[in-house]
Amino acid sequence: MNAIVIADQNWGIGRSGKLLAHLPGDLKYFKEKTLGKTIIIGRETFDSMGGRLLPGRETLILSRREDFNPNCPVVHSLDEALEYVKNKKDEDLFVAGGEAIYKLFLPYCDTFFVTKIYHAFSADRYFPNLDERPDEFIIKWRGGVMEENEVRYEFIEYHHRKEPCN
Repeated sequence: MNAIVIADQNWGIGRSGKLLAHLPGDLKYFKEKTLGKTIIIGRETFDSMGGRLLPGRETLILSRREDFNPNCPVVHSLDEALEYVKNKKDEDLFVAGGEAIYKLFLPYCDTFFVTKIYHAFSADRYFPNLDERPDEFIIKWRGGVMEENEVRYEFIEYHHRKEPCN
């Protein structure tokens, strides 16, 4: 299973239900990685997207609300979500937000596609800081620093270590 996220230098991912920066390059990267795949998101993330499903992707929404009916599959617990995706290939699954969903699925993800913004924004939602846990997460690939809309950023691929570092 994968996670895909855009985070600032403090691992902030959002404020007031919105992304911290609009980067067309990141949106293109997200589309390239997730098109034809299944994305797992929370209800608040779905609502922040205007309540619309992204084309070309299967969307699974995790919500505590039993009456929530967005015209796509909805589960109400981690166990239900894992049961729903058990027959899918790990590379076809992307956890895509928000904060609570990322934290819930972190132990189940092997690869993390992070768009790292080299700026600190005022955030109220955060992704776990993978850099602070080198015994658990390693950087496998870096795409090089780019700049768009006066914001410097980089695509970084982290992997979950399967065995502790010696």
